Amino acid sequence: MSAESALPVRRLERCLSCGSARWTALPLRYEFRGSFPLVECRGCGLRFLAVQPTAVGLAELYGASYFQRDFRCGRAAGDSFVESAFVAENAGLLDAFERLGRPGRLLEVGCAAGWLLKHAAARGWTARGVELSAEAVRQARGAGLEVFEGDLLAAALPAEAFDLVYLGDVLEHVPDCVAVLAEIARVLRRGGHLYLRGPITTHSIARRLALATWGLARRTIVLREPPYHLWEFTPRSLAELFRRAGLEVVSLEQSKIPPGRPHGDKTSLQRAIMNGIDAVNAPWTRAFNALGDRVVIVGRKR
Repeated sequence: MSAESALPVRRLERCLSCGSARWTALPLRYEFRGSFPLVECRGCGLRFLAVQPTAVGLAELYGASYFQRDFRCGRAAGDSFVESAFVAENAGLLDAFERLGRPGRLLEVGCAAGWLLKHAAARGWTARGVELSAEAVRQARGAGLEVFEGDLLAAALPAEAFDLVYLGDVLEHVPDCVAVLAEIARVLRRGGHLYLRGPITTHSIARRLALATWGLARRTIVLREPPYHLWEFTPRSLAELFRRAGLEVVSLEQSKIPPGRPHGDKTSLQRAIMNGIDAVNAPWTRAFNALGDRVVIVGRKR
């Protein structure tokens, strides 16, 4: 545990998705200025940290260093404040958005420095953002973008104001994933789309095997890093959250990060084993849309 003071925390008494108070402890926890154990709801299968940092604690975790080093689990192409690192990625996203409908009113929740919003505006979108980080908001506003500083609920946006809402590597970080999806459904016009992209880390073959092996050995995987992911989604639990928010699932596509440098502090043997498993996992996911560690899910407001 870090020598710094403990993070202020809250303890969840019920699953936010289905309300069940019955869950199973999973053999994984974060140790970083406190202890944050992972559990799985027996009612709906949602996985989450039973102890979570409060809003004050989260504000401490998401400083400038997060956007420069830790965002996207440290696997991003570059510093989030560097526009050139995301030009190709943002072009691909906008192409995907425009397959759902012609450019209209776009909201990005967790827009960071606002590069996607900038590129969207250049292609005819009316683009707005919401971002928690004060430094990222300064960067975005400096580029002339309309960005609210704070969380989505505090933004109090008008109902049915957007044709498309984008969430990229965001929902797993928010204190209340259910409330955020409900608010997105409220601000979407009828027939509008939510395009969500993010991690489903514990769904991959390597993570499944690790959880099963450590569970059988009655041991716990300890990650000595900040508890950024409050929610560990699976395709099933994400689809259920969409349905509960009033969003029809239009498509759900899994992908697998290819073999490379595994995230976190691992031994050479552990890295070699994970790379070997990932070498099998990646083509399996491409072929069968299964057992991935990333997902793109598109929902349409009924």
